[in-house]
Amino acid sequence: MHRNVSNVWWLAAVLGLALAGCGSDSTAPSGRPAAGQIAFTTDRDGNVDIYLMHADGSGVTRLTNNPARDFWPVWSSDGTRIAFYSERDGNGEIYVVNADGSNPLNLTNNPASDATPAWSPDGSKIAFTTTRDGNGEIYVMNADGSGVTRLTNNPAGDFWPVWSSDGTKIVFQSERDGNDEIYVMNADGSGLRNLSNNPSLDVEPTWSRDGTRIAFYSERDGNGEIYVVNADGSNPLNLTNNPASDATPAWSPDGSKIAFTTTRDGNGEVYVMNADGSNPRNLTNNPGWDGFGAWSPDGTKIAFNSERDGNGEIYVMNADGSGLRNLTNNPAADLAPAWRPR
Repeated sequence: MHRNVSNVWWLAAVLGLALAGCGSDSTAPSGRPAAGQIAFTTDRDGNVDIYLMHADGSGVTRLTNNPARDFWPVWSSDGTRIAFYSERDGNGEIYVVNADGSNPLNLTNNPASDATPAWSPDGSKIAFTTTRDGNGEIYVMNADGSGVTRLTNNPAGDFWPVWSSDGTKIVFQSERDGNDEIYVMNADGSGLRNLSNNPSLDVEPTWSRDGTRIAFYSERDGNGEIYVVNADGSNPLNLTNNPASDATPAWSPDGSKIAFTTTRDGNGEVYVMNADGSNPRNLTNNPGWDGFGAWSPDGTKIAFNSERDGNGEIYVMNADGSGLRNLTNNPAADLAPAWRPR
């Protein structure tokens, strides 16, 4: 199931393939309150743009409107801004817009490719991946694009930064040991440490909310598994331990559970397990492909991508799998749901 993530730019390729040749449709803007909104990527107007909808699927509003591709929205912690990757300047750039789509601003403005924006918890900075040094490196900048600083400096590729909840550390994946590993560093780039330290593929790091643990995807057992380590790299534990492929871990807001994508039923499904790996449960149970679960801020719901209708759609369900609902219901491909913070 798992793609080759040794190059972070897989995202553009994946979305380009998934969104190619899909249909278009109109939207129904709404003036309802913004609480419970979900941002997502879609090609329903013939090109790839960022849209917004309420958590019940109503009030669909187009945020970006550009013939180039805009995708993978990431909310600021206060819910007032959305950062995203855009190709509107002929190369990959990091843009930010207000939550109503106003004031789009190119933050990176560089001829290299800049991608995978990650807001600091206080919303003051954005970490990102860039090829401006000829290979993938992690940079950080202020939220207005100023103060651009290089955090990693290695001839191998460093990709996909993720902040700790207190904003003091950044975890990322790196090829500097000849294979993909999980590294962590202080927010200023100091204190670099290899957390996974294994010759197999280790990618997709994600912090628990309390900052004490990091979950990630690993192939060290010969197939894809979800592992967790303490924030210092100690006590690596295989949580899934299944001959199928298990990937894309996502912590619940309270840190008690992890949602993940698995092929253990012969197709992609969204499962959830306790944070110690116990009690894995199939939440979606459908012959179509379901995956990439995203928790609502209060932990009561999970949004996810699904191909059960023959095209990419965004569904939402209660955290126990009940109350399933198709939010997008459009012949185009709708992907990458991102909940607005409370």
